[in-house]
Amino acid sequence: MLGYAAVMSRLLIIILSCLPLLAFAGDFYKWVDKKGVVHYTDKPVRDAEVLSLPEPPPAPPAAPYSSQSGDTEGESDADTGVGYSKFAIGTPEQDATIRSNEGLVNVSFFIAPALRAGHKIVVTLDGQKLKDQSASTQFSLQGIPRGTHTLKAEIVDDKGQTLASANAVSFHLRQKSILQP
Repeated sequence: MLGYAAVMSRLLIIILSCLPLLAFAGDFYKWVDKKGVVHYTDKPVRDAEVLSLPEPPPAPPAAPYSSQSGDTEGESDADTGVGYSKFAIGTPEQDATIRSNEGLVNVSFFIAPALRAGHKIVVTLDGQKLKDQSASTQFSLQGIPRGTHTLKAEIVDDKGQTLASANAVSFHLRQKSILQP
């Protein structure tokens, strides 16, 4: 039989796995029932708070890029098909407080169109590039110490050129301590 923490961890992973799908959903709603339980739904409910996804930052101008070594002068991102219309950090949210004694932080990104072959996401935590840089739009950071942290992300091509940048997100990691159990 699984303990409460294990069940909640699995539930959190399932919810976070579905988060990118919300980028394509319409409005969704948050409401609290009489027992104080928070519910989320895509159907309007009386006294429900309408939730909306954060607007992605405007894409910075990027140098023209082509996977071919031929003549690309004068082509724009739209012509070469490598522009990203949306790139944002989905989780953690700006100024979120995360409670995890293990220092576990789930990270996800909203990217439109989908990440192209040869492109990867470079993630920086507190000014330090993370070792694992990949094409994954969801992953977990482990062993993060308590305190306030800043997460940044960029999409880069195989040559290391930045194609898109997400707005930086600051979050707070809290852990139990002897002083505050």
